[in-house]
Amino acid sequence: MYILSSNNRYLIALSLIPRVGRKKLAHIISSQTLLTHPNQQLLQSALNTSQYQLIVDFLNGRGELFIKLAEIQEHLIQHQIMMLNIYDDLFPFLLKQIPDPPMYLFYRGNCKVLAQRQIAIVGSRSASSSGLRHAYSMASQLSRAGFVVTSGLAIGIDAAAHNGALEQAGVSVAVMGTGLDRIYPLRNRNLAQRLLEKGCWVSEYLPGSAPIAANFPRRNRIISGLSIGVLVVEAKLKSGTLITARTALEQNREVFAVPGPIDYCGSIGCHYLISEGAKLVQSVEDIICEFDISHVSTNQQRSGAVLEPALQGVLELIDYSAMSLLELANTTGLDELELLPMLVELELQGFIENNGIAICRLN
Repeated sequence: MYILSSNNRYLIALSLIPRVGRKKLAHIISSQTLLTHPNQQLLQSALNTSQYQLIVDFLNGRGELFIKLAEIQEHLIQHQIMMLNIYDDLFPFLLKQIPDPPMYLFYRGNCKVLAQRQIAIVGSRSASSSGLRHAYSMASQLSRAGFVVTSGLAIGIDAAAHNGALEQAGVSVAVMGTGLDRIYPLRNRNLAQRLLEKGCWVSEYLPGSAPIAANFPRRNRIISGLSIGVLVVEAKLKSGTLITARTALEQNREVFAVPGPIDYCGSIGCHYLISEGAKLVQSVEDIICEFDISHVSTNQQRSGAVLEPALQGVLELIDYSAMSLLELANTTGLDELELLPMLVELELQGFIENNGIAICRLN
């Protein structure tokens, strides 16, 4: 039976306060210390009088937030939902570095797969038969190559991608725009259950959250944020898929697009992305070759590439034996959020390995 920690209860309670959005929540909980030991002075300065009273009542074991947390706890137990906050060791490493990361995630299934290399496959809900075939085939091949396939469980391209990964007994992650106590769309409930056998469901939304339109653009930043690259199979010019692609670019992720017939409306979005610099994909090898870290590392060693001083300084403090992000932060004197983009760069250049739990030097 999963019981929320006091830290997670406090974090959810803050997020339930009216007019406390993500930015204010991130300001209040800007370090693990502030999550573990609430700062009354900071709370008073960040919240108005009524907001502050709500959280004070909660911390004293009374009031509407305290009652609401008891209801949420019951939902989590009933639906086998668990939670990670941004300071947990298992919180996805890449997701921490995006400009507006969720402060917490709910999940069902095996959250350890979130530390593995993920490729997001996204596209139209009303995809053509060839688009569905491409999504299925590429997901299958990427899964066989060792990637986790991540998508949004929607009908169309998303479902084809999940199915393609599962066909190879691979791992897939579904990022939901609802609470994890409901499946949306309902027609994908069997697919969602199959996905849980090795993968997981993820959402930043509380149990009971309905599939309202505003949730899905916000959900899309998590799909791209979890992934090292985003593959767009079919998309119209004005679509949620292109929002995901733009978000991926803002997050410094690789974007790939499958071209299609010039007279088909579902190709317009992909052709636009290609014209803006997305990599044209004709086969799955066009994706895999972009992430051959060992190949990059070998080339750099041969060419005698030199790291910039800040990266070199961090690299020299990373052990050949595993160390945690917190240990590295203490060793370097840098904030964890400062370290995250530096670690991504070192991993992409082949100098370190980071599985989201432990970091170690390779050469």
